[in-house]
Amino acid sequence: MKKRFISGLLTASMVMGLMTGAATVASADEAAESRSGLKIGMTIPAVSSDFMAALGDLLKGYLEDQGHTVQFDSADGDVTKQVTQVENDIQMGCDALVIWPVNGEGMAATVANATAQGIPVLAFANAIPGATANQVAADDYEMGYAEAELANDWINETFADAGDKGVKVFVITASNTPQAVQRSEGMQQIAEMNSKVDMITADVDWDSPSGSSALVENTLMTNPDVKVIMAPGGTVGVAANNFVMSANSQVEDKDHFAVFTVDETEEIDSAIAGSPEGASVLRGTISMGTFADTIADFAKAIQPYLDGGEMQQVDGQAFKVTPESLAGSAAESTTESAAESTTESAAE
Repeated sequence: MKKRFISGLLTASMVMGLMTGAATVASADEAAESRSGLKIGMTIPAVSSDFMAALGDLLKGYLEDQGHTVQFDSADGDVTKQVTQVENDIQMGCDALVIWPVNGEGMAATVANATAQGIPVLAFANAIPGATANQVAADDYEMGYAEAELANDWINETFADAGDKGVKVFVITASNTPQAVQRSEGMQQIAEMNSKVDMITADVDWDSPSGSSALVENTLMTNPDVKVIMAPGGTVGVAANNFVMSANSQVEDKDHFAVFTVDETEEIDSAIAGSPEGASVLRGTISMGTFADTIADFAKAIQPYLDGGEMQQVDGQAFKVTPESLAGSAAESTTESAAESTTESAAE
């Protein structure tokens, strides 16, 4: 089972541990002199998303903890603005660029300009054609499809006797990035998987908590028979869960209601773990790893360059997170801790 860290934020000691571990990734020709005092341009899609803001801070901190200077920018969901930010980084003489693209294809020409000038570019989360290296997440369509599988399993277990079109499912789509579109297409396959599903859809900016909450509230008012909400990302999923669990919610039978999403944070894990006891209706997510997992992959991709070598390609892998998988991880962690304690006692 993939090891997960429950903490959403990395401590300095964890970051140092990742730095040490990343040093083993570089190959034997790593005898090249380590690069110090670099100026690194970094741009992320939006700080309005709590998820992106928190992860962006960790990426920035990882580099700053090693003595590098980071020019940090938020594109506010605008690929044109992100292009301008990268062009400014080039003009300012940045030694390297880390780009979490709003739109990978839309950044291709600007990235080509950077690499032509000898500035290496690491594309983070989503690939950019022509980037020096890509640290990519799992395929967005496949993540959306995996979320549909989670919802399908829950529907079959919870509404075993439902007839055709007997379970209304609200699929919240997003179209503000190509990745959002692909993920939304995968999610909508729930209608093909299960004849019980009566699917309705509506689009939202997947970085907007307030917009997501308002959409859920309005949809449940006009469709009080909705039993499942599928969200394209953590911001939307958390907003949906928070509204359904609030005093303003029209949902009375929460035991027969579910929210599913993509992304994993401490908040999402906690909500999923509490869903069997009625503490939430968020019952599963598709994860590319916790923040700690993601920063570990970031280290694998960029640390060889910081050590004097080349940026490395790192491919992400998604997996399903459910109350059962979280309980299994907790039990595994407890067993490992007990074994370590026993070993230490024996050594003493």
